[in-house]
Amino acid sequence: MRLSASLLAADPSALGAEVHRAQSAGVDRFHVDVMDGRYAPNLALTPRLIPALQRHTSRPFDIHLEVESPDAMLRAFACTGVETIIVHLDTLREPLSTFREIRSRHAAVGLALNRTQDLEAARDLLAEIDLLVLMAVDPGFGGQSLDSGVYTKLAAARRLRDQLSRSLEIAIDGGVTTDNAGEIVAAGADQLITGTALFAAPDMRSVVETLKGTRRPA
Repeated sequence: MRLSASLLAADPSALGAEVHRAQSAGVDRFHVDVMDGRYAPNLALTPRLIPALQRHTSRPFDIHLEVESPDAMLRAFACTGVETIIVHLDTLREPLSTFREIRSRHAAVGLALNRTQDLEAARDLLAEIDLLVLMAVDPGFGGQSLDSGVYTKLAAARRLRDQLSRSLEIAIDGGVTTDNAGEIVAAGADQLITGTALFAAPDMRSVVETLKGTRRPA
């Protein structure tokens, strides 16, 4: 089980220290939400932060573009060395063109589906991506509760991946806690993306160990 720490929930006045703290606690990677105030009703992190934060960790960064025009934003990541760039399906005019542009940045392709979006909308694109991100909350703010409807969608995504014989990774973003991680993993998740459960915890290491120790039933 891979664990990605969402920096949206970190202390914005000490992001470097927060990154170091999360790495020391054992997270596998960092999830950076970039928002434009239009697609998601919030303004969040910017591409300029990535090189600065990379100095505080050896862990990889994934960029989540919660913006109206991801294609215009991709130019900002030409030299940031991020591992994965995640775009939302409903923001793409020509998905395959966007995916090619992401790969030209030497990054893996992530595709996000909003909480209310049907999995079938992405079926024909699953062979073209590396990471499928199922949103369990509405884009914009941390601390929201997980929508339990994501369990059904997650199980369906895993079945579809198995039918396609793909090595696609499936992640859940939003509302992940130590209380629901077992159900999420049982439904088929390979990666947990969480922020509040980590950065608000008195003992982050304990939370990391619990989340990463979650096992899928045999």
